[in-house]
Parts: sequence; structure tokens; C-alpha cells
Amino acid sequence: MPDKPDKDPTERKPNRRKIFITAIISLTSVLIIAVLCIALFYFLYKRGFFLPKYITWNNQSDTFTIDNKTVDFKLSKRKLSIIDHDTGELLYKAPKEWLVSDYFFADIDSDERNEVVLIVWKRGSFGEHKPFWHKGKDNKWTQHIFIYEWDSERKDRLDPKWMSSGLGIKVHKFEVDEKNRVHFIDDEGEETVWQWLGWGLTLVDVIPVSE
Repeated sequence: MPDKPDKDPTERKPNRRKIFITAIISLTSVLIIAVLCIALFYFLYKRGFFLPKYITWNNQSDTFTIDNKTVDFKLSKRKLSIIDHDTGELLYKAPKEWLVSDYFFADIDSDERNEVVLIVWKRGSFGEHKPFWHKGKDNKWTQHIFIYEWDSERKDRLDPKWMSSGLGIKVHKFEVDEKNRVHFIDDEGEETVWQWLGWGLTLVDVIPVSE
């Protein structure tokens, strides 16, 4: 029988240790990339990058005379500030975790004094105190209407009068009519009409989309 050929001395068995290390490095790299992607998504989510497209984000400024003081309201890049027109002093700045889509200054409760009304997107529908029927986490982005009395004695000037939980409707835009009622208009054109009746806004009418 012919002799078996000698093995090529340059041929070596796979280095199991090297293969194991390579596999660990590859797996670690994949895990790091996954963690970074999740962190980036969470970072963007916290800053409202994935909010609905039907939202109208207004950028505007107005000057009002309140309690014999001239003040400037400035809404830019989803942030609201109120400034003393004469001195430049910052009187109010919306919390950084709020995204303000709009504001108005009107007599919502018909007491002959205008209220400051903010339309706000924030995480959490109920704030610090959740109702007993709500179970689980409360950290989703929701839309709110916040109503304040102007109080010149307060450092920030705004005294909370009524702070809604999540509205639960898709507000594309809104307006206030001559009866001081708030009209919320959704992304399909349907209007819901809300009025101050004793305490808080109450739904008083629904205007369907015109055909």
C-alpha cells in the first residue's frame, strides 16, 4: 500500500481560543450598538421627536397690558417665556419638559379678567397624583390645556386655575369665540366646543365635519 502523504506542517487546527474571543467581541459590539440605538430612541422620545404630525406648533409673540404692566409673550421652538416689556426681566418660563404648541389670553371664565391659557404637550396625563382607577405607568406624551390667573404678587406671575389631564382628542388647532368658549378642531376638521361652567372646561357641543 502506498504510504500516506505527510501532513503539511503549515496546516494547523483552528485556534479555538481565538475563535471564542472573536465571537465575544462580535457579540459585545452588537450589544453596544443595540444599547446605543435604544438610548438614542429614548433621548429623542423624551424630547418629543415622535409626536403626532397633526400638531400645529405656533411661533408667535404678543404684547399685553396686564395690571398696568406691559408684558411680552414669546413662543418659539415650543418654548414659552413672558418678559417685562420695559425692563426685560423674565417673569415666567414654561418648564423645560413641556412643549408648548400655542397660547392665548382671554376671559375663559367670564369674570371680566383675562386668563393665560397654554396648550401643552408633556409626558404623563395626570401629573404627580394619579386617580385611583389608573393603573400602571403614566409617562406617555399627552396634550393638555392649562389655565392660569395672572397674579402680580407671584414671582412667576401665573397662578394655576385649572390644569387638565390628557385631553384625549386630536387637537390640530383651536380658537376662542365671542362667548369665551374654546373650540378644539381635530385633524379631520371636527370641532368640539368647551365652556367654563363653574369649574373647569365642559364639553357643550360637537360640530361635525361639513360634507
